[in-house]
Amino acid sequence: MNTYFNKITAAPVNTVDGKILYKIPAGAMCANGDLGIVFDQDEKGLVIHISKCDFWKFTPGAHGDGGIKTVGEICIGNVDLHTYNIKQYFDKGLLECTFGNMQMEFFVAPENVICFEIKPTESLPAVSIRLPDTCGSLNTEYENDGLFCFERRFEGENLERSSAVCVCMKQNGNRFCISVATNFDDENYAEKARTMALSCDYEDAKQRTVQQWQTFFAASSVTLEDKEIELFYNASLYHLAGCMGNKAFPPGLFGNFVTDDFFPWAGDYHMNYNYEAPWYCVFSANHPELFDGYMTPVNEMRNYAKKFAKLFGCGGYALPVSFGPKALDVFSQPDCKEHGILFLGQKSNAAYACVIPLMHWFSTYDKEFAKENYYDFILNTAAFWEDYLVKKNGRYELHKDAAHEIPYYRGKDFKYLTHAGQINTVNAINSLGLVKMLFKGVYAMAKELGLNEEKYALWEDINKNLSDFPTFIKKGKKCFRYSKFGIRWRDDNTVGLQHIYPASQIGLDSGEKLLKIAKNSYFINDRRLDDNGSNSYLPAGARIGVDPAFLIDGIKQNIKEFGLPNKLFRHHGGGIEHLTTVPATINEMFLQSYEGVIRLFPCWNKTSPAKFTNLRADGAFLVSAEMKNEKICEVKIQSLQGRMCTVQDFGIKSIVNTSDGNEIPFTKSGNRICFATQTGAIYCIQ
Repeated sequence: MNTYFNKITAAPVNTVDGKILYKIPAGAMCANGDLGIVFDQDEKGLVIHISKCDFWKFTPGAHGDGGIKTVGEICIGNVDLHTYNIKQYFDKGLLECTFGNMQMEFFVAPENVICFEIKPTESLPAVSIRLPDTCGSLNTEYENDGLFCFERRFEGENLERSSAVCVCMKQNGNRFCISVATNFDDENYAEKARTMALSCDYEDAKQRTVQQWQTFFAASSVTLEDKEIELFYNASLYHLAGCMGNKAFPPGLFGNFVTDDFFPWAGDYHMNYNYEAPWYCVFSANHPELFDGYMTPVNEMRNYAKKFAKLFGCGGYALPVSFGPKALDVFSQPDCKEHGILFLGQKSNAAYACVIPLMHWFSTYDKEFAKENYYDFILNTAAFWEDYLVKKNGRYELHKDAAHEIPYYRGKDFKYLTHAGQINTVNAINSLGLVKMLFKGVYAMAKELGLNEEKYALWEDINKNLSDFPTFIKKGKKCFRYSKFGIRWRDDNTVGLQHIYPASQIGLDSGEKLLKIAKNSYFINDRRLDDNGSNSYLPAGARIGVDPAFLIDGIKQNIKEFGLPNKLFRHHGGGIEHLTTVPATINEMFLQSYEGVIRLFPCWNKTSPAKFTNLRADGAFLVSAEMKNEKICEVKIQSLQGRMCTVQDFGIKSIVNTSDGNEIPFTKSGNRICFATQTGAIYCIQ
């Protein structure tokens, strides 16, 4: 079975009894990292929505009519949709469509041109572009140099900045090239769009599109007995890569599959897990390039972050729950009780923002990239917590930082006494995990970079004396409590487990006592189908070594309950965040390294054959291995930075440098072996 291939045999269903389903589209999708298309239909024929990561309406304040907007639609009339067959080739970036006796091919070229071909050529259907006139957009259309051109603009004194997009369509017989450019691509966006359309060569664009996706999937691979899971694994990476290519505008909640102007939460950046979650899996899957734009909106908020920290009497950086690109203000809401800013009782948003760059750091050790892109933000986030932490009896505590959002911490009807526990929370467990990760990470990074030595003593003290995770007895078992003071437990979401994953503060080296508490907490409430947390719940299970059958069953349940024909997931807790569920979980089951030890198949049914190539481990190693006949074999490790490598022993007898065929020495201590590596060298371990 080709698990880079998917077939859709029915028109997308986005409504039930006339009501629109939660806005995750079910139709076939194609994208290039910035520009995306989504298949749909109306009473007149085929509709293909056009969406681009950088086309927003910059309305400040409460969301109102601002947020990410759709570009427009390609309308193809007189198409027999009773016969419906779309083939998605993820490793080529192509869609092959059959509608009645009509065949079409679609792809989105790297230069932001949508290309398609229609056969037979004798009676081509009518093809047109339609722009929505909602949210006060200014729309124009005209012909220029044989092109049909369409512009959509948002401008006015009430906006933080203007935005505009131009769509140009060129027809050459039965082939169409539709270019899309915004004012963020080029000040002369209309001219850029016209030039792109006129210069587009269909065959050349197709060749480069196929090469782009073949190169992407050549970076790593997994092979499973369960081909449905393997298909969703590959499809998830495809969809993530399809919206993570614009370095100036990384994806918000719904990436670039926006099909109208009214997506939930305006498609903004939610910093208390939603924005971060899509990146959980990209490093282990050996796609660090997808991180390149992650820090852009975070760094654009630095001036605000400094002001927000001062509101709490602290230096450094603090972030609100949400914001938009270019520091779009969707956080100034006067009825919010904390300074009129959308904090909702939480102070941990900047610490959560640091999780992903810390993953990047430990998996790449790219010093120059770290200094240029995220060291400053991590350093200043630590500076906030240096001031905000409360030291009592020699231990550091977190005060007034809610585990969950306090959704009604605003407005004249808010009742303080009802939420007093949450408002006055002490040691929220998720925040403790994030802050522990933050200080361990900034200390390790600073030492590696040789920076901020004056901070080392303080960071050592914080790392040594941060409070333990709070616990209590629930259903007769010792479990993690959501906070030392405040909320005890919630039966929804996975906040109470995010200190395990993605904060990486509990794992297989944490000791039997702590692992037992973690497993008690994990199983006291099955969150495998949680709308807001399956993407952290399932990988967390692998981190603490739960029964792999439980995790595989959780993946299967998610596919059955929420999987769509296009291989997205229609959860209600966001959009693209759930694309990380399958690859993050499988990668953690196959390979773990967050504690400085490479573990092969640490949470895998040894009777189930499996294989992976070039998954990325902390320490900047690419690892390949196979589980065959209940044994680990075919192990190869490539060192990208020449660091010491530690591997959990699985009966290792020799390590061979493949460049010269010579065995190299290694040391063994307990169940671990350790050996020195050279940059670029590949080691065969037997």
